[in-house]
Amino acid sequence: MRRSLAVVTLVVLAGCSGLGFGSSTDGAAVTPVPVTTPDPSAVEVASANGSVDIDAVLARHDAALADRSFHRRVVREGPQNTRDVWVDRERGVVRVRRTLGPVVDDAILFDGRRYRVASDDPDRAYTSEPSNATVPYVPTRSGEARLGQVLLEDGYQRVDTVRRGGRNLAVVAVNATGRGSGVDPSISAQSRLYVDSEGVIREVDHWERRPDGTIVYLRMAVTTDTERVPVPWWAEDIGVYG
Repeated sequence: MRRSLAVVTLVVLAGCSGLGFGSSTDGAAVTPVPVTTPDPSAVEVASANGSVDIDAVLARHDAALADRSFHRRVVREGPQNTRDVWVDRERGVVRVRRTLGPVVDDAILFDGRRYRVASDDPDRAYTSEPSNATVPYVPTRSGEARLGQVLLEDGYQRVDTVRRGGRNLAVVAVNATGRGSGVDPSISAQSRLYVDSEGVIREVDHWERRPDGTIVYLRMAVTTDTERVPVPWWAEDIGVYG
């Protein structure tokens, strides 16, 4: 269940992709770089009751990834706590890798079977069993379910439109403080999503502090130019790509 905070203040975001600092050479010729202005009308974001409808945004994200190949990476509470999901729709291959410190769990779904790395068995590289289309280590391939658990229930506003990777992205953000409600109330949260014109949530940067001092941190990035799933060493004998 997502949380709703009592006091909400918008985060105003600049549309610049970055600033460079350093010395310049006197008299050096400077060639102007063409700048493409983001088109806010090219990206629509659902709204309800005066704020962004996060449930609709998540549902559209899930639907947008339902029939395409992609790679999704989630970082939680630091770089040694990650989830990677690769999906090759054309060949029907899915790989999920979970990293927690030195422990790595890896699985591949292919041709109706689920293969897992046999990290605790020196006599074999992997185990195999019928998959029943169940993906291990993550509740959903697109990340919709995990985001639904983490993001706030309301208060998000569209604050900007930026252009990254040749795409216009709507910037949806909230900066909230105050005692929240629900099973996991927060006393402060800073959350930002970047959504493209097809509804894919390309980036998420979410941070919040709860009353007991617990810090919840999640970053997600999604790319859709995946041509094939990277096959790990332990799965080379499976013949995923022949």
